[in-house]
Amino acid sequence: MHLSTFFKNSIIFTLTLVLSFIGLLTACNDTGSSNKNIVEVTAVHEAEDNKHLFKMNTHKIPSGWTTFEFNNASGFDHFFLIWQVPMEGIEAAETADQTLLDYWFQSITEPFQMEFNPYIEDEIDFDTFTNNLVASISDKAPWFFDPGAKTMGGPGFTAAGMKSKTTVHLEPGEYIVECYVKNEDEIFHSYIGMLEHLQVTEEESGIKEPNPTSTLTISSTEGIQFDEQLNEGKHIFEIHFKDQQSYAHLQGHNVQLVKLSNNEDMELLDSLSTWMDWRQAGSLVNRAPKGAEFWGGTMEMTEGSTAYFHVNLLPGDYAWIAEVPDPAEHNMLKTFTIAEEGDSSN
Repeated sequence: MHLSTFFKNSIIFTLTLVLSFIGLLTACNDTGSSNKNIVEVTAVHEAEDNKHLFKMNTHKIPSGWTTFEFNNASGFDHFFLIWQVPMEGIEAAETADQTLLDYWFQSITEPFQMEFNPYIEDEIDFDTFTNNLVASISDKAPWFFDPGAKTMGGPGFTAAGMKSKTTVHLEPGEYIVECYVKNEDEIFHSYIGMLEHLQVTEEESGIKEPNPTSTLTISSTEGIQFDEQLNEGKHIFEIHFKDQQSYAHLQGHNVQLVKLSNNEDMELLDSLSTWMDWRQAGSLVNRAPKGAEFWGGTMEMTEGSTAYFHVNLLPGDYAWIAEVPDPAEHNMLKTFTIAEEGDSSN
């Protein structure tokens, strides 16, 4: 090979490598991660200002199957509920000359907290609270009810210091994510920082849905149904929402996994069920009752939706539970035990 040809080919090869590296960096910057289908979320608490916050590695992702890796680095229980905002809500924010996040806070989050305050202080009953809340939001954001903001799942209740992982399918659009666990003053975390905006673009990630190891179905008529022959180790639960409806606490059902100190302790199960009903004073405040540790799951989803919950099951007692009033009465509190490998007694 002629010397000039050698140098020419070397220069072309070097330029190709540089351009490829620049393209890779650009792709990473566009989505906040080199893996387009993973969103890393960290829950933190800023004690000085008493703010609860989500730290997200990106606020813009391609459409399709997306895995949310939720790291609860705070000392309090949290979750990551995803709302899809209808076009009417997006247009209303533009008309108000506000960001979607600010508009949601002022139209949804703030009214909820303001109307909740006199209720939790026993100044009004729940029916009055509900009427006041619907009137307030209808005045500021009627689109929230019609055509309606949709709940699209997201990582479920995750205990302080724990990590959880959930995969959902998101269409192009604008989304708001929140956590409404409460602090000791009965203030929802969404009101003090845990409210973020997520944009899903028209670009498709091309990621295939996970391959499940087990299936769980939830419905208003049959409750939670799952394969009770579960073994120790890594699992991907395909969680299917056969239907959806609004319960006495104004919300639908979701699916949470909780590790229990003893799944035959009825007092513990009763206190856990009460703690998960946000209408009660002291409920959803800071952390679940002692003896119950949330490991994740999926938040509320619309009828026909499916989420995938990734978890490594260790030996011990567990329960699947839905965040609805009196979950046992709805067949939505199901206990089970994971035996140690080699133990044939279970």
